[in-house]
Amino acid sequence: MLYVFLSHDVCWSRYGPGAEHALAKRDLFTPDVIERILREGFNPFYNIPDIMDIEDRHGVRSTFFFRPVYDDAVSVWCYEDVIRDLVNGGWEIAVCLNNASSLDRIIKEKRMIERVSRSSVVGCRVHDLRIDVDDYWRLYLAGLRYDSSLKMFRDSINTSDMGFRWISNMLVFPVTIADVHMINYMDVTEDRISSVVRSAINEALRHNKSVNTILWHDSSLKMIGGRMYGRVLE
Repeated sequence: MLYVFLSHDVCWSRYGPGAEHALAKRDLFTPDVIERILREGFNPFYNIPDIMDIEDRHGVRSTFFFRPVYDDAVSVWCYEDVIRDLVNGGWEIAVCLNNASSLDRIIKEKRMIERVSRSSVVGCRVHDLRIDVDDYWRLYLAGLRYDSSLKMFRDSINTSDMGFRWISNMLVFPVTIADVHMINYMDVTEDRISSVVRSAINEALRHNKSVNTILWHDSSLKMIGGRMYGRVLE
């Protein structure tokens, strides 16, 4: 049996990086999205409700990794109502650590997410997948029980990034497939995304791997390639 661990990193605050950032990357968006940005100041990077709707239609639940503080200095409290809806709807809330090099900082960031979600946080992922083997013991001491930051191959789908393993008492789920890796490192065109995911599933089954972990950023859902998340679930 193969389990699929669906996960989303929420890398921007609720307000996004701004219209200028989106327009500087206009090649990532279709003309209708660009028009909405120009006409109404639409934020194409905030898509958590859309992901909830997609997953609801397919009868699945995923894990959302929230950063305690974002690059614009806005805290995770900007997502308080959204996180409440996620918790009440059966989604898991986890912490996307900005830094895992300090035990005190890990504890502080974990507690921030717990205060906002009013729930216990046991899972983590380090922002940009910046994890070192020495970090795992600190994660465990901070009260976290699983991590999903390990990625061996960013330019291919590899069985080394499937299944799970134990490192310093931490249950580790390597990232098997990431939206940004397929587009930026593997040059996968939008029309091939579904077949790449299907191939990864078949590869896992052939090698008796029990888990495939999928990372799909909420900020990519309106982007070319990223908008294929619903098809991936199908």
